[in-house]
Amino acid sequence: MTSPGSSQRRFILRAAFRDLSDFRAFAVEAARLKSYGEVLVNVGVLADKAWHEIPEGGSAWHEYAVYNPALHKVFPHPKIAPHVPADYVKANRELVLDETAILRELGLGAWFMGQEPYFLPESFFREHPHLRGPRIDHPRRSRREEFAMCMDLDESREMVAWMMCELKKQVPELAMFMFNTNDAGSGFCWAAAQYSGPNGPRHCRSKTAGQRVRAFTELLHEGARTGGGDVSIFLGHANFWRGEREDVLANLPPDTALLGHDEETVGIGSHIGGGYPVLGLVSPLGIIRGMERVAETDVRNVFVGVGATYHRSVEETRTVEKVLDIVIDCLERPVSGLRARLDRLHELSVHWAGEKKAEAVTEALHDLDLALHAKQMLVPAFRPIYCAVSVRHLTRPLVFDPRLLTPEEEQYFLPHVFNISPSEARNDYIDLHGSRMTVGTGDVHGIPALLGVLDRMRGAAATLEDAKDGPEGEWLFRLATSVRIHVHVIRSIYNFYFGQKIRDRHAAELAREEPVVPEKVGSWDGEGEILAWNERMRDELDNVSELTRLLEERGLDQIARAPDERHEDTFVLGPDVLDHLKKKVRVMRDHWLDVERYLAPPHK
Repeated sequence: MTSPGSSQRRFILRAAFRDLSDFRAFAVEAARLKSYGEVLVNVGVLADKAWHEIPEGGSAWHEYAVYNPALHKVFPHPKIAPHVPADYVKANRELVLDETAILRELGLGAWFMGQEPYFLPESFFREHPHLRGPRIDHPRRSRREEFAMCMDLDESREMVAWMMCELKKQVPELAMFMFNTNDAGSGFCWAAAQYSGPNGPRHCRSKTAGQRVRAFTELLHEGARTGGGDVSIFLGHANFWRGEREDVLANLPPDTALLGHDEETVGIGSHIGGGYPVLGLVSPLGIIRGMERVAETDVRNVFVGVGATYHRSVEETRTVEKVLDIVIDCLERPVSGLRARLDRLHELSVHWAGEKKAEAVTEALHDLDLALHAKQMLVPAFRPIYCAVSVRHLTRPLVFDPRLLTPEEEQYFLPHVFNISPSEARNDYIDLHGSRMTVGTGDVHGIPALLGVLDRMRGAAATLEDAKDGPEGEWLFRLATSVRIHVHVIRSIYNFYFGQKIRDRHAAELAREEPVVPEKVGSWDGEGEILAWNERMRDELDNVSELTRLLEERGLDQIARAPDERHEDTFVLGPDVLDHLKKKVRVMRDHWLDVERYLAPPHK
């Protein structure tokens, strides 16, 4: 495989800023890396949601894809342009060009991150029916089917080359183009990973995934060269199944790579990818460990991630500053080996907390790093962006029978659950994106090891809070706040997951057409798992009450929220998250006794 590289190291910063003042502050921070190599900043950003893509009545899958950039959303080919709102394209183009101008002023390069081949409006295919390619939406989550162009036709290829050429012409600083595919709004014909199954027109069925991807990426290179100069191409999150990945890797053209399969590339950054909606969560030891590889001569591309998945949020400038502080320190003084990493962490702790508190802070940051890794190993399915946000574990009430909720009680969360079936969204707490969550544990009541991990995070947070009077005490205190919010988020997911497992085991009782008064049978422990349910419900009530107090006291700006009610959606919480947390508590209390309509309490 030939992968993107250059004679000098490249720092590729990933974030999606829509506010130009915020973007400028970010770019100024990025410019600190210029002494160490080429610096590229993402300009593949949409000015607003693609409101025109969302069907009437809403559609969870369309919300999923609605912020994803694509070539035709910024520089549409003349055949596509009449089918995309002109004011939407204009706003996107102006944002890209304005951000590029800031990069030009600062002497930085640009890169574009998008989804390709992206679906096009049905009006386009009515006018050009012969160009219809694969259906790429998610049948279980979409209220309207969507199609991308077939990229094996000369007419489609000419349009993509034209759009890539136009992007390079308008953004001469463009040095790299990355695209995700076969997911979140995009896809190739006959890809095994298409949600509705491999599909496309019959005429291109015989081509392999490798042949198709090679032809498409060569097209992007050709368009860029025509527009003023070639660019490196990365395939980012790309779903290739059933042997396709190996075929793609074997067929990639020069200066093209599949992310995650490129030895010249390493990724570091904040923990926003694994912690969203929590902002400001950083593992300094994790960054030091990641930078150890950068010191090796074969690493040319350093991705610095400080933006959330699906372009919903970005880290604050102060968090970016701290991430880059550590990166630059490791560039100037490379580390190698465990002892060197821990020594460097201690040196930084002295700088942040002062000599007196340095040892304790070093240990706390080491514990935090271990805990974040342990959580991921124990419950990889507990991804907050999906569980806490798109299934709304964080703000919805945990009740034994959600069917007993009134429309008024569920209106603030149910429309945003990632599901087009209100009944399924209401009744299954662990339905996740068309499948069902599983943690693979034999313990049906919980995971004690995970609770221990959360305790370790709390301990680390307490130590960081105790160092708030140090030289960088404000940052350590904010990091502690982020850690505490993260613990509350994971605790909510935990309670909903194991609460649903209890509900599953009492499906027969819940399936009754009308709730009944349980017979006076059982024991001192009550009927079935009523006590286990009460424990989950009580823990979640306490959890959300504690989180509410924390956010009222501090840290409200460390949880990602929509700027207004209109922009709240499946992947971003509402602007008044405190109000939603308080509603959750009220609804849970109003339905506290619901379980006793199905299961007999203990008679002591």
